[in-house]
Amino acid sequence: MGRKIQFRRGPEAERLQTVLANGEPGWSPETEQLFIGDGQTLGGQPLSMGRYKVISTDTQAAIGGKYMFNAGCKLHLPDNVPEGSQIQFNVLTSANLNANNKAKIIAPAGKSLRKDGETGTEYHTSLIINRTAIYVNSEWEIL
Repeated sequence: MGRKIQFRRGPEAERLQTVLANGEPGWSPETEQLFIGDGQTLGGQPLSMGRYKVISTDTQAAIGGKYMFNAGCKLHLPDNVPEGSQIQFNVLTSANLNANNKAKIIAPAGKSLRKDGETGTEYHTSLIINRTAIYVNSEWEIL
């Protein structure tokens, strides 16, 4: 008989204040994301998601998440994340985004967002291209 393994799960705000034990799994039902503890990182380390979460309303991103814009809305990047954390995003062809209706990536309050050497607090796009936001040197960078 195998060993019983329990998952810790609960609200995202609670997960972000909890250090999961080394190897302990945790599930965030709000972000539909699995995390594994390393015994020191608040909230654990995210496992890469095998699917995109389709969004059409303003959404708080989770590290390791993949998001597909279905409408012009905002994706808020998380704060206080480990160096090298990443988030992927794209736009559906059926989203009908244009110059007046764009998907928006929003940096955390008081933080910056860098793209092609320019720094700001928001990144707007209507392009159907896969992008990655990575957290390096205490700021988010769009690749």
